[in-house]
Amino acid sequence: MKAVTSHKRTKLEIFVEQHALERIEAMLGEAGFSGWSVFAGVEGSGAHGAWRQTGVGESAAYLVIAIGAETSAQTALAWLSDYFKSYPGIVASSEVTVLRDDRF
Repeated sequence: MKAVTSHKRTKLEIFVEQHALERIEAMLGEAGFSGWSVFAGVEGSGAHGAWRQTGVGESAAYLVIAIGAETSAQTALAWLSDYFKSYPGIVASSEVTVLRDDRF
């Protein structure tokens, strides 16, 4: 059996409101991420209790997932730290391994 080579990268999980998506995506590109995925949030629970998207009179919530180099992640985290002083959002980072390092 052939040995599998994996490569360490950093994954960011950024939960934000719809109005922030364009700015967050622009920042990720500027920070050096080559791509990311955006998922619509439909329900959950947090500091203010349970919530559910009903589609009536509320802005959507999104989860942005980006995987890249540690240097890109640190640049993004510094930007997000400042951004979240004025706007709501949550970010988590973790070390992950990827098989195709040329994609990240």
